[in-house]
Amino acid sequence: MKRVGAGVVGTGFWGENQVRVLRQSPKCNLIGICDSNRERARQVGSKYSVPWYTNVREFLRIPEMEAVTVATPTHTHFQVGMQILEAGKNLLVEKPMTGNQEQARKLDAAASKKGLKLMVGFIERFNPGVRFVKELLDRKAAGEVIIATGRRVARWPVRIGDVGVIKDTAIHDIDIMRFLLQDKVSVVYAQTGSLKHSFEDYAEIMLRFSRGVTGFLDANWLTPRKVRTLIITGSEATINLDYITQELTVENSKTMTKPHIRWDEPLRLELEYFIKAVSNDLDPIPSGKDAIEAIRVCETALKSGKTKAVCQN
Repeated sequence: MKRVGAGVVGTGFWGENQVRVLRQSPKCNLIGICDSNRERARQVGSKYSVPWYTNVREFLRIPEMEAVTVATPTHTHFQVGMQILEAGKNLLVEKPMTGNQEQARKLDAAASKKGLKLMVGFIERFNPGVRFVKELLDRKAAGEVIIATGRRVARWPVRIGDVGVIKDTAIHDIDIMRFLLQDKVSVVYAQTGSLKHSFEDYAEIMLRFSRGVTGFLDANWLTPRKVRTLIITGSEATINLDYITQELTVENSKTMTKPHIRWDEPLRLELEYFIKAVSNDLDPIPSGKDAIEAIRVCETALKSGKTKAVCQN
């Protein structure tokens, strides 16, 4: 099978992880990497034996390159993403796909117009535990879903990003709830604040979905220990998932079961899916439209946190 020529823009902590996975993939030929920091580009390029660049336009002239992933700071996503699409390359952008809805719509429209793939890095969709929860919900193993609760907390991030905790971390839970419930958020209420950052570093968010399910999100950079959990409360059972260990329990009034889930690296599964979408001409999911919806909910939560009001989404 033909290997897809790929490249990575942005080789910080997460970008290097993408380089590692793509370099090891039998379905991908990692042609080059690019970072504006010359020393960082050289360091990562040398470590993984990949040609490195510091100029995006020069990097995108490589004719064999069909697909590019972007792991740069959020405020650069739109500009870099548009350059990649204009160069005729398929695109995967880390979350949040862009800094705001308007940019996200423009990027999505540009990809559609050029007939190129656009995928957003909502990595938890590729978590084997999440996939198992989706199967359980599809066969009504918990009965009617009443509440979904997500907790995504940790201590101060090593890197200081250019977005707050809502667009940086809570966005994952917003997307996962939309994915699992297959429903739209209609109402948002949030309490937000900041102790150290110019952006919010803690947020408590309540979501109301159009079919009546309530979502609760706890996201912060205050908690000493990293926690990533999901609880689905249904009329017949409760499902608990640890995103990190990928362990899952299902508990009803009589029993508690712990299904066996084979652990796998979500990033590997995500990038292999993106490469497959490019190779087999598939419409990738999560799509640009999924990114737009998640950003919209984030912005509504930020508005609610600022105004202290319940906001229609």
